[in-house]
Amino acid sequence: MLVQLKISNYLLIEKLELDFYLGLTVVTGETGSGKSIIIDALMLIFGARANRDIVRTGAQAANFEATFLLSNQNAISWLQENALLDLDNPDSVICRRTVDNQGKSKIQINGHGVTALQIRTLGDYMLDIHTQHASITLLKADTQRSLLDQFCAITIEVDKLGVLYKQIQELSTKLNLATTAMHDLEIKREVLSEKITELSALNLHAGEWEQLQEEHKQLNNAGEVLSELDYALRLLNGSEESMLNTIGNLHTHLNKIINYIPRLEQPLKIVDSLDIEIRELSHELNLLAQDITQDPIRLAEIESRMEEIFSLSRKYRLDPTILQETLANFEQELSRLNQDSDIAQIEQELLGAKAKYNDLAASISKKRAAGANKLAKEVTGLLRPLAISGQFNISLISSVKPTAYGLESIEYQVCFNQGMPLQSLTNAASGGELSRVALALYLLLSINNPPEVIIFDEIDVGIGGKVAAVVGQMLAQLGTSKQVICITHQPQAASFGSNHLVVSKTINKTTTITHVDYVKDDARIAEVARMLGGVHITDATLVHAKEMLTQHVV
Repeated sequence: MLVQLKISNYLLIEKLELDFYLGLTVVTGETGSGKSIIIDALMLIFGARANRDIVRTGAQAANFEATFLLSNQNAISWLQENALLDLDNPDSVICRRTVDNQGKSKIQINGHGVTALQIRTLGDYMLDIHTQHASITLLKADTQRSLLDQFCAITIEVDKLGVLYKQIQELSTKLNLATTAMHDLEIKREVLSEKITELSALNLHAGEWEQLQEEHKQLNNAGEVLSELDYALRLLNGSEESMLNTIGNLHTHLNKIINYIPRLEQPLKIVDSLDIEIRELSHELNLLAQDITQDPIRLAEIESRMEEIFSLSRKYRLDPTILQETLANFEQELSRLNQDSDIAQIEQELLGAKAKYNDLAASISKKRAAGANKLAKEVTGLLRPLAISGQFNISLISSVKPTAYGLESIEYQVCFNQGMPLQSLTNAASGGELSRVALALYLLLSINNPPEVIIFDEIDVGIGGKVAAVVGQMLAQLGTSKQVICITHQPQAASFGSNHLVVSKTINKTTTITHVDYVKDDARIAEVARMLGGVHITDATLVHAKEMLTQHVV
C-alpha cells in the first residue's frame, strides 16, 4: 500500500506531501492542470528515464520519495535477498530518487543506493500503472501466466514443476559432463587406483616413519656411542687416576688434618657428596651402555624399509609423514569419481525426473485449458458494460521444449470491436480500452493477486454516461481489495471514490505552481459539479453532483 508521496522542485511543484489511503482514490482537475503528476512521480521513482528539464527552474535538484506498507511476500523476499529490508521497520519500504540540474540521478531503497534495474524490479512487485503510453505489468508474459495460474489454483503445482525442471537441468548437465569427460575420468581413475595400490602395498603404520628414524639414528651411531660411554666410565672409575680414586685420596688426606683444622668438616662433606654423585653417574652410564647394541642386520632392515617409504615420497613429492593421509584422500577422490561418473544411475534418475515432470505438466496443461476458457468468458462478459463489444481470449501456445512453468506459454488476446480479429494484448492499442480490459481482469482476480497498488489513467477516454458510471462502480469494487488510484475526466466515475484529490494551478506574475489537495463535503460537490457543468455551474448542477456523491461515496 502506498502510504505517502513527497515531491519537491519537480516542474511546477515546489513542495508536495501527500498521504494515501485504502480504497479508490480519484484524481481530477482542469485540463492542463497536471493531473498525471502522481503517476509521473511514481514512474520516475521506479526507474523511468529522467533529464535535467524536470528540475524546477532555479532549483538544484528534483526530489521524489514514496513510502509503502509491505504485505506482498514477493517484495519482502526480494528485499531480504538483496539486503535492502529495513530490519528496524520490516513492514515498510521507502523509495527515493533525486535528479539534479545536470541530469545526474541517484536512487535509493531504504537508504541504500540501487540501480534503475533493481528499483524497477521492486516496482513490478509493488504497483501496476496503466497509462496511455507506459508499459504495464499486465503486458508481461510472466504476469499473464501467473494470473491465469492463480485463477486456476495451480500455483503450488507450478512451483513443484519448477523444482522438477531444475532437477532435470542439473541431471542433464551432470550426465553431459559425465559422458563427455568419461575418457578423462577413466584416466584419472586408473592413476588414482595405481597410487592407491602402491600406497596400500606399503602398509605404512601410524608413526612408523618417526620410529624408524629414531631407531636408525641409534643403530647407525652405536659404535661411536659405546666408545664415548667407555671413555667416560674409564674416566670415572676405570684406573688408578680415575675420578673416584682421586676423590678417595682427597678424602684421606683431608681427614688426616681435620683435628688441626675443625673448619675442614664442611669441605669433607662436599667431598663425600662428590663421591656419591660420581658413583651415581657411573651407574647411569653403565645402564645406558647396556641398552646400546650393535645390530648390523636390524640396521640393514631399517634402512631398506626407510628407502621403500622414501622412494614413494620422492615419486609423489610428498613428505613421508603425510603418506597415510594422502592414501585416505586418494581413496575418497576415487569414490567420488566413481559416483559422479555412474552414467547408468544418472540416466535412471533423469528418466524418473522427466516422467514426473511430464505427468505434472500434463495435469497443469489440462487445468490451464479449462481455466483459460472460463476466465476468458468471464472477462468478455465484464467488457460489455465497459463499452467494449469485442472479445477477450487466452491462448495456450505449445512450447518448443519444456520450461520451468510447463509445456505452453500464455498469451492474452483481445479484439475491442465485435467482428474484428483477435490480437495479442501486448500489440493491442493502448489507452482507455486496454485499461478497461485490465480493470476487468483485476476485478476477477483481485483477491489473492499482486500488485496491491493499481493506478489507472485514460481509463474513461471515449466513454461517458452509464458506461462511465459502470467504470466507477468497478473501480470502487476493486478498491475493496486493492489500493486503486484513478485519474478521471468523468464525474460518474469520480463520484465513486472513497478519497478525492483535485489538481490545480495558481499563477502569479513570475511563477506557476501546481497544487494537489484532498476535497470533501462542499468542495467535493463543487468539483463534481464543475465536471458535470463546465464553466457555468447552476444550482441544479450542484444538486445533481450532491445526489451522485450521496449515492456512491462510501
